[in-house]
Amino acid sequence: MVDAAEFPLHKGAKGSFIFVGVLLCLLVLTVPLAIWVFFRVGRGKVVVSRSGVEAAGIMLTDRFEFSDVARLGILTVPLAGAGIGRVVANIKLGGLGYGLNVVVQTRAGKTIKFIANQYERHEELIERIKKAVPLPCETIQMGLVSMKWPERSA
Repeated sequence: MVDAAEFPLHKGAKGSFIFVGVLLCLLVLTVPLAIWVFFRVGRGKVVVSRSGVEAAGIMLTDRFEFSDVARLGILTVPLAGAGIGRVVANIKLGGLGYGLNVVVQTRAGKTIKFIANQYERHEELIERIKKAVPLPCETIQMGLVSMKWPERSA
């Protein structure tokens, strides 16, 4: 990999998070959470460096080193529900109608994932990660309650 690359939240994701922050302001008790959302919207981005990935989302920041990856996968999660919640979620996900998650299992067994299609140029982001990790990219299925890694061939 030549250089580090930054992938900020795209305009639709920023707008939908600001909308959620405004809704949180309507309830007095959730104003601190709304302030946190507004603060994190400006900092939301994924940085792919030579050694690893740092994904700063609205609530958490996930990090992993390429050398620590035991499994790499892509999980596609279709949007469920209806109404304004689905509309806001679809805007956040770039109008694709599904969440495209990059999922990594570390050598220690920890699972790290983030929603890639809420960031600009998410196709390039995924390709950079695939090129940096010397493992095949697996397609992860959504189970009844959680995701399920495919069985490994012995």
